[in-house]
Amino acid sequence: MDMLRSFKEELQRIYGRNDYWLVPVFRSLFSMLLLFLLCRYLQIEGKMANPMVILLLSLLSFFLPFSFLPCLAGIYLLYFFYLKSFLLLGIALVFFVFVFLIQSSVRGKYAVLLVAMPLCFFLGIPYFLPLLVGLTMGLPAVLSLGLGVMVYYFLKFIREYKEQLTLGGDLLEQFEGFSQKISPFVKNKELMLVLLIFCLAALAMYIIRNFSFNYSWELALVAGLILEVLLFVMYTALALKLNLGLALVSYLFSAVLAFCVLFFFRDADYRGTEFVQFEDDGYYYYVKAIPQKKSKSE
Repeated sequence: MDMLRSFKEELQRIYGRNDYWLVPVFRSLFSMLLLFLLCRYLQIEGKMANPMVILLLSLLSFFLPFSFLPCLAGIYLLYFFYLKSFLLLGIALVFFVFVFLIQSSVRGKYAVLLVAMPLCFFLGIPYFLPLLVGLTMGLPAVLSLGLGVMVYYFLKFIREYKEQLTLGGDLLEQFEGFSQKISPFVKNKELMLVLLIFCLAALAMYIIRNFSFNYSWELALVAGLILEVLLFVMYTALALKLNLGLALVSYLFSAVLAFCVLFFFRDADYRGTEFVQFEDDGYYYYVKAIPQKKSKSE
């Protein structure tokens, strides 16, 4: 354990000295991975899937904030939909405007969750992001997390019904029966279930970790993991398709990643807890001080 703490402290020192270039590099790699997996997931071919095009688009992220990534991915997808059909473009445009309007009501830095959630689904670790949000982000991030879930299931809907949505014909023929064509997405029980459980898990973790009792963060993580287990129960109750073996592996791996996040962000030594009281001209202050655990080398 002391070795892990020494490793954590060394990483923190390296990041503190080099964050001015480490963050842009990570942002570019994140963008590259996202675009690459989008191409694979939606079976995008031709020039749009060219590695050089993906690389050049990713390099834009080096100079722009994380909140730009959803815009980059959105423009990339809209151009792909435009090449396929006006119906697909119209559906996507309406959905993306809806997401943008809701996201604009919360802090811009959480916009990255709109693409981070689909990315976690593509990587097979969707259970991790609600735990990360609950442990490290503010309350408005729960809304962005929910929008990210919706974005993934919208892409899944496009992937499954792409053939029906790209049929030939004039513009009026393409938009005939619009409500019937969009209904598989609107009435998706799996979307509603995952949206509810993931947001509930992140919200519960946020509430619990903000209490002042000892081990509140650890208890928050346990609560989030228990709530996510409800997904397996509800999938069975609603007769939804689920590969239980892969889901359990994903869930366990996500739990390990979440405990690593907890270790790096909240490695507290509760045995050294102190309560401090002081005052100034206008206020009395009651402070609970919990020291961080340090490696024995220090």
